Amino acid sequence: MRVEWMGRYRELVAVLVQHSNITARAAAQPQELAEGVRMNSVTWQVLEYLIEHENDDACMIHISDTLGIPQSSFSRIARQLTELGLVARYRTTVNRKNVILKPTEKALQVYASVSPILFERDFREFFESLDSLDDEAIAAFTSALRGLNARLTRLHVPQEPVKLVKQD
Repeated sequence: MRVEWMGRYRELVAVLVQHSNITARAAAQPQELAEGVRMNSVTWQVLEYLIEHENDDACMIHISDTLGIPQSSFSRIARQLTELGLVARYRTTVNRKNVILKPTEKALQVYASVSPILFERDFREFFESLDSLDDEAIAAFTSALRGLNARLTRLHVPQEPVKLVKQD
């Protein structure tokens, strides 16, 4: 079968594929964002999430699931952010197993200085090109993309129940 099944959405799918490949490549290329602070785009996204949700007490597993980052990669990113002095690790008295990440004052300062630069460089023109869309259209597209993400995530989940086999 050829690509006709995509119908009028072919160009959108092509741009989404290109975007995912570009972001994957960017994730592999760390940049110096502030003096002594090198990170890639995924590490920046984790830091941004932690700052946006600094009053939440979500554990690392919840955050990795929300951002779509494998837990092993997320643990490495959390360690890197901690080593950079951008994140502090906490545990609750109720569940000492779950690790809670909080941004440090240094993280807030780095974010405040770098985010306007990233906005100007990467997002201003993108956001302006969407200004002609009303809030409902943006919400509809966001919902559609969220649904696609959920379906694509399920592709990686085993389709049949996992069975345990006892090892001797």
